[in-house]
Amino acid sequence: MNWIAVLLLPGACAAGAGPDAAEAASGEAEKRPALTEPGVVLTFDDTFVSQWVAAMPLFEKCGAHATFFVTGFDELTPEQVAGLQRLRQAGHAVGCHGLRHRKAVEYTEQHSLDAYLRDDVTPAVALMDAAGLHPTSFAYPCSNNNEATDAALLERFRHLRTGAYPTEGERIAQLDAIFTPINAVAARGCFAGRSMDRAGEPGHEDGIAQVTEALDRALEKRELVVLYSHNIGTENRNHILPGSLEQILAHAKRIGLRFYTFDDLP
Repeated sequence: MNWIAVLLLPGACAAGAGPDAAEAASGEAEKRPALTEPGVVLTFDDTFVSQWVAAMPLFEKCGAHATFFVTGFDELTPEQVAGLQRLRQAGHAVGCHGLRHRKAVEYTEQHSLDAYLRDDVTPAVALMDAAGLHPTSFAYPCSNNNEATDAALLERFRHLRTGAYPTEGERIAQLDAIFTPINAVAARGCFAGRSMDRAGEPGHEDGIAQVTEALDRALEKRELVVLYSHNIGTENRNHILPGSLEQILAHAKRIGLRFYTFDDLP
């Protein structure tokens, strides 16, 4: 019997997914001090666990930690689960990205909000809890959220992440939605992030410069900025090359900008 079958025994899906888990997360948040230094939250989505693990020396080299939002947890191999546990043990955070990567608002409109929670959120959290990962944050697949989904998910998670998109000609550093004054972080439940996929590659040559400008703004204005990608490597259309990521990490380290994970946020 593999570990997935064990986790799916009757009653397993209810573990850690109700009010007790929310109260535990709330109690943990009360112990966390308010942030005082500006910083960046780097996040990576989906199931590219082996590539994330392979990038661990790069994060360590730059003194950086990130948040990895995983989906399809019931389909991960034991090696992938062990990889996520290694990431967490190394100081990174592992968050939830839904069981089937469903779009929250679309699924709610087609079924109901309760159905979305029952089908995509609760079982994913139960499986992650059983693996000792205990997610405190959730990233919306395809940044598909609204006030109703936010309110429902904030009963289970301390923080959420969605996306924000610049208008034509607007640079990432001008996208106010992804920046939060550092003294206002504790009051925010849902954070918007901006993609750094393909930064520096053909068609995205200005991407690294735009990201570093955003890091500079966060430092200058004493803000928290949230950025996201997916694979760290060449597989999949949504990815960032290790060399591009290293340039971004090195810049943040050079200017003295703090690296935070979603688990670090109050």
